[in-house]
Amino acid sequence: MIVRTHRAASLRVLLVCAGVLALALLGGAGRSTASTTPQCSIPEPTGREFCVTIADQEGVSPSGLLGAGKRQVDVTAYQYYKFSIENKGGSTLTNGTLKATLTDQVGTQQLNSTASYVAAASAPFCSSTSTDPNTVSCSLPNIAAGPQPLVFYLVYRTSTTAGVTGTNLSGLVGFKEGSNGPNGANPATFPVSEQTSLEGDPEASVAWSPPSAHVVLGTSPTFDTQFSTLAYTVPAGQSAFLARESEGTGSVSCPTGLTCFGEVVTTDLSGAAGGTFSSSNPFHLTITIGLDAVPGGNTNNVALVHVRDDTTVEIIRTRCSSSPPASSDSLPCITVTKDNKAKLLIIDAWGFQNGGWVPGL
Repeated sequence: MIVRTHRAASLRVLLVCAGVLALALLGGAGRSTASTTPQCSIPEPTGREFCVTIADQEGVSPSGLLGAGKRQVDVTAYQYYKFSIENKGGSTLTNGTLKATLTDQVGTQQLNSTASYVAAASAPFCSSTSTDPNTVSCSLPNIAAGPQPLVFYLVYRTSTTAGVTGTNLSGLVGFKEGSNGPNGANPATFPVSEQTSLEGDPEASVAWSPPSAHVVLGTSPTFDTQFSTLAYTVPAGQSAFLARESEGTGSVSCPTGLTCFGEVVTTDLSGAAGGTFSSSNPFHLTITIGLDAVPGGNTNNVALVHVRDDTTVEIIRTRCSSSPPASSDSLPCITVTKDNKAKLLIIDAWGFQNGGWVPGL
C-alpha cells in the first residue's frame, strides 16, 4: 500500500454539522509560478548570445494510487515546461538542439523521474528518447535574430514516485552558431535548469489540464474520515487550464429543512475556457464519508447542497439513472451508495458548474 500525504494548499473548508455555516469558494486558478530570469549563453571565444527562459507550474499534485481497498484514489495530474528561446545576435540561429532530463526530489535524493512525457500536448519537434534517464530530445527550428522568441512546451503527467516533493529539469541547449564546444563540437551547448515543487496538502489537489487529457484530482483517503475525487476530460481543441479541488474549513448556510454533515468540497475549474464543460461533457465528483459522520446513520434521503460560484444554491436530489448518467439524464444528478462492510457513504455527482458541495439530510 502506498500512502502519500501530498496535495497543495488551496482552500480549507470545515463543515461542522447542521446549522448556519458559510462557504468560502476558491478564487481563480492562479498560482502560475514561472522562472522570469533568462539563462543566457556566453559567446566565447566565438559565436552569438541566445537566452532561454523556462516557465513551469508550481504546486501541481503528484500522480498515482493512494490508499487501498474502498479507501483509495488514483490521481492523474499534469505539469509543463514552457521554453522561450531568444536570439540575441544579428543573424539566424540554425541546427538547434535541446536535451531535457527530469529527476525527482525525494528527501535529499535525486532519483530518475517517473513523470511521463505527453507527446500529443508537446512540441512536434520533440520526442522521448529515454525513460531511464527520463530524457526528451528536440531538433529546434531556426530562430531569426530579433525580439521574437521561439516558444514551445514540454508536457508531462506528473511523477508517481513515493514521497516525491519536486521534479527538476536539467537541460542542454545549443546551436551551430554557438561558441565552439569541446574538441570543436558543433553545435556547442550550454546548460539550463528549472525546479518544480509538488504540493503536499492531504486535503487539496491541483492539476494542469491539457487538451485531450483525462484528469483526476483527489484528496488523501487516509488523512481523515472523508476524501473526494474530481475527474474530467478536456476536449481536444480547448485551452489548457489549472484546476483545483479541496475540502476542509469554511462557511455555508445549510438550507432550511436540511441537516448538513461532513466537509465542504470545493471544485475550481474557473480557468477552463467557455464550453469546456457541458451536459455532454460533465465532470464527475465523488465524495466518500465514514458512516459515523451521517446523522442517525440514515442514508435514504441524502441530498447534495451545491453553492455555485455566483453564490446561488441548489439542492440536488435527482438520482442519475446509471453511473455514469445516461445522455437523457438531467444534470446535475447524483447516485448514493452505502457500503456497510467498509462503513462508508459514497456520493457520486455529475455536473458542469463550479462551486462548493456538501451532503445533507
